[in-house]
Formats: sequence, C-alpha cells, structure tokens
Amino acid sequence: MIQAARVREPSGIKRISAGKEMTMQHAGEASAPSKGLVHQALIYGSEQEFMDVALPFVEQGVASGEPTLVAVGERNVESLRAALGDAPPGLTLASVERWYDTSARTRERLGRWVAERADRGRVRVMVEPPWAVGHPAQVRDWARHESVLNLAFSEYPVTFVCPYDARVMPEDILGHARSTHPEIVDTAGVTCSGGYEEPVEFCRRLDSAVDRPAGEPFAELRFGLADLPEVRRAVGAIATEAGLARLRADELVLAVNEVATNAVVHGGPPATLRFWHGDDEIVFEVSDGGDGIRDALAGQLAPPTAERGGRGLWLTRLLCDAVEIRNGMGCTVSLHATVPSFSVG
Repeated sequence: MIQAARVREPSGIKRISAGKEMTMQHAGEASAPSKGLVHQALIYGSEQEFMDVALPFVEQGVASGEPTLVAVGERNVESLRAALGDAPPGLTLASVERWYDTSARTRERLGRWVAERADRGRVRVMVEPPWAVGHPAQVRDWARHESVLNLAFSEYPVTFVCPYDARVMPEDILGHARSTHPEIVDTAGVTCSGGYEEPVEFCRRLDSAVDRPAGEPFAELRFGLADLPEVRRAVGAIATEAGLARLRADELVLAVNEVATNAVVHGGPPATLRFWHGDDEIVFEVSDGGDGIRDALAGQLAPPTAERGGRGLWLTRLLCDAVEIRNGMGCTVSLHATVPSFSVG
C-alpha cells in the first residue's frame, strides 16, 4: 500500500515523425531550394515593424509557389488578413490559439504540415509561440521547443520566422530568442545572432535553472510497482478536482504513470509522487533514487520507430504543458498542466 508521508485528499534523437521519412534566407529574398533549415527570430516593437517583415515574407512565398503557414497572435492575423484580402492559395493563416497545443504536440503538427509539402520544394513557416509569461517552467519548455526546432527540421527545406513582441515579452524571453535562433531578422535585413547556442548546450543550461516548486506539496506519496494503480487513481482525482475535462485528466494520468513506471523499473528506491497546485497550474513531481537522466534532449524528439522502448518521456512531453528534469541525489521529473482554476475543499 502507498505510504503517505503527507496526504490531504482533494474534494531520443530522430527527425520529426511526420508521416513521411525525410533525411527534414532572408525573409525578403528569393527561395533557395537546395538550402536546408533557415531559422530566424523577428523581434519587433510595433505593429508596423511586424508587418514590414511579415507581409513580404508571405507575399514572396505565395508568389514563388511556396506553401506558407502563418500562426501568430490574433491582432497580427487581422493585420495580415486586412493587407492580403482573402487568403491567397498556398497560404494557411491561423491564430496561435487555433494552431498551438503542448510544445511537443506542436512540433509534431508542424512536422506533418512541412513533410506533406516539402517534397515539392521549399516551404515557409511563421509561428509565434504562446509564451506562458509568469510560469517559469512553461516559459523554459517553449524556449526548449524553439531550440529543438534546429534539430527536428535541420534537413528540411523550410524557412522559419518566429516573431517576438518586445512590447510585451520580458527580457528573459527575448534572450531565449537570441539563444535559440541562428539569425535575427528585422526591417534592415538579417544578421547572425551573437547569442546563439547549440540545442544541447542551451537545454542543459535551462535544466540547471530548474528548482523544486515553491512551498510545501499538497500531497506526498511513496509508491512501488504494485502501487501504480493507486497512483493513477490519485492523479485522476486531483486532475478532475482541478477542473480539467475527463479527456485532459486522462492524459495527465497517462503521463504521470509513464514517469512513475520508469521510476520504479529503471530508477532506484524510494519512488515518490508529490503534488502542488496554483491558481492556474498543477504540478506533479516524480522522484527516485536512481542515477538520473543525463541527456538534455531526452524525450524532445520522437524515438526511431524501429526501437523498442524509450518512448515514455517523449509521450509525457506530448501530454504536458511542461516537463522538466532535475538530477542530483536521484532523479526528479516535474509535470506541469494548466488548469482553469483550483480551490481546496
């Protein structure tokens, strides 16, 4: 039986898997079909600065017959739609809310969209992540996403331009933009980013900033292999109490179960589940006494389909709003999920 130290009951590297196996310029210049990934950050301080880069990027893509995806904030969508009139053939224009999911699911969706079109030549993508300002773990998760794009799409003929609104983005996020994009684009053209870091180094640096959630956990449970059904029931009850729909709660149960199973099968005792809650986020933390997970890119990219196992952490990233790993005296994996509200009964 689970031993509760404190219990209060609540009232691997592979290119993007995109349906097709692929071995994956300056925004205002003509296409370079033989060139692989171009990944640029657009840091803008006004609507006009955004439009001065975004509109030519879209117009030149359409004129060149390059499939173009734009998923940005609603105001930017409206500005582009007003300038373009009806969306021309070859352009997919959507708001962030319609396009984005968890970071890993978003990469999978981008991978499918690109792979379905890239065999006919270069494609263009302008995407603006939904930064969860005020949630450090989720901010780091999206920053890792931006960095991992450099690996996931390295062999694809695709130009990414990622807008960052300097009027509302804090400096740490703008710093992430410079660290995760090899190039910076603005109205004057393209320059190399002096702050760019290789993905492994960038993700390792972010991992060093991960800390235990503030405050005491709402619940702390010791468990073994035989206790996993009880762990799943507890996570489901907590997620439901937090106001999540049944499907979303079931996803979190699956995610925590994957990590908890790894903790008892591959880690070392003791295995412990802890739970924190905030106004709009719940955090599950699974720790064990094993050697830890040393790969800074663990679970960021889908493992090869031919490999058995190794999919648990990747699946967990698909299902959670942030997944972070701390190594020290054992290994700790924290799983974050946004909730509409949470109140203690």
